[in-house]
Amino acid sequence: MSERPVGDDLREAALRLRRAQQVVVFTGAGVSAESGIATFRDEGGFWDRFPPERFAHVPGLLAALRDEPARLAEFFREVVAPIAHAAPNPAHRAIAAFEQAVPVVVVTQNVDGLHQEAGSSHVHEIHGSLLAVRSALGGTAQLTRGDLRATARALEQAGATGSRRRLLWALRRLIGLSHRGTYRPDVVMFGEPLREPDWALARRAVRECDLMLVVGTSGLVMPAAGLPSEARARGARLIFVDPAPPEEPGLWLQGKAGAVLPALLREAFGAEPGGLARFELEGLLEGDKEADRGHVRR
Repeated sequence: MSERPVGDDLREAALRLRRAQQVVVFTGAGVSAESGIATFRDEGGFWDRFPPERFAHVPGLLAALRDEPARLAEFFREVVAPIAHAAPNPAHRAIAAFEQAVPVVVVTQNVDGLHQEAGSSHVHEIHGSLLAVRSALGGTAQLTRGDLRATARALEQAGATGSRRRLLWALRRLIGLSHRGTYRPDVVMFGEPLREPDWALARRAVRECDLMLVVGTSGLVMPAAGLPSEARARGARLIFVDPAPPEEPGLWLQGKAGAVLPALLREAFGAEPGGLARFELEGLLEGDKEADRGHVRR
């Protein structure tokens, strides 16, 4: 594939975005990495430190509770604390700003709630949310980042003692037993079906879109990883935003989402298209110089 200056393909991506009738933004861990939330599958990522065969399904977690409660406390703290302290970064805010100019549905594999906090109004969380708990009877309850911060502090103390009782008390906001039965975080673990109705709504949005932005996803986690192929098979054009080249055909904007997406926003819609001014575009565009130093490939 031939390389071209970033500006050329940035302009092409902006043209496609302006002309789109229905946009799906499909995001993975890379979009939240700049908010301080570690990616899972990159080298040195979360699963390198906490093997998924041990920590990504219920039987493994129960075994860890029995055998190594201090290690389990560390795992939960490493999951909870970054999300508890996270705030939307320029990529989240740019995605939210897009919908002021074109119809946008966000399909995310992330469980951090940052798209909604940034202002996106149509978000399907196909892997669930750490900001919610669900009961065995099907009910859900919402948590705040303050709840998660308190949990993270308690987990740090529980890890220092290695006490199973302290660990279970620290997790009481996320895991436990109530009059509605057992409850747990409303997140999808390995071997579980994707969250509904989010998954069905995501599939419908993919079938109806004519442009998909694929941002910061490894493309390895099925069945979600098949969404770009499904969109392309139905005639949608694909734009990939990632430091690494995509596995599928499409327009590749190389770089971090926090730099590239604000640059795409400005190129597509200018400083104040419609109501975009309320998203503080000057703050969104701070990463433009970094994006302009990259390269873009088809």
